[in-house]
Amino acid sequence: MKKLAVLAVFLVAAFPACAFQTGALKLSLWDNLAITAPAHSQDISGLDFGIGSNTSAVTGLQWDLVWAQTQYELKGASIAFIVSMANQVKGVQTAAFVKAADVTGAQLGVVNLGLTINGVQLGFVNQTDYLHGLQFGFVNYAREIEKGLQIGILNIAENGWVPVMIIANGRF
Repeated sequence: MKKLAVLAVFLVAAFPACAFQTGALKLSLWDNLAITAPAHSQDISGLDFGIGSNTSAVTGLQWDLVWAQTQYELKGASIAFIVSMANQVKGVQTAAFVKAADVTGAQLGVVNLGLTINGVQLGFVNQTDYLHGLQFGFVNYAREIEKGLQIGILNIAENGWVPVMIIANGRF
């Protein structure tokens, strides 16, 4: 009977660590040095707050003082003072340096880098391979504008009306 009780306690204690891959809260000191609720959560659906954070996926708010990284998908907002990086963004990224592969939403930073932008890049320097939306900054670069507009001092679009323009460039 004692063995069954010990086994039951062990299974109940191990259940949260094994059963839940998504946590509601992550408090990060640096990188993966963090406290999550429930423990050992790889994905966060709620709040990821800290100094520097590296999380698999975030649905909600990722707010870090220095840098924030989402390895796979960010649905919501990522806010950091220096660096915000993600693979796929559905929402908003803001930091001094912002980088993502696929963005549906907005990148707000001093330097914004993305492979595919469906939305807005607002910053001093904006760069993307494929633009479907708006780039607003001093220097804007898009290898290909599917449908979009660049507004700034220097606008470079390899398939734009004219490849290099001042004030505005685009394709509709």
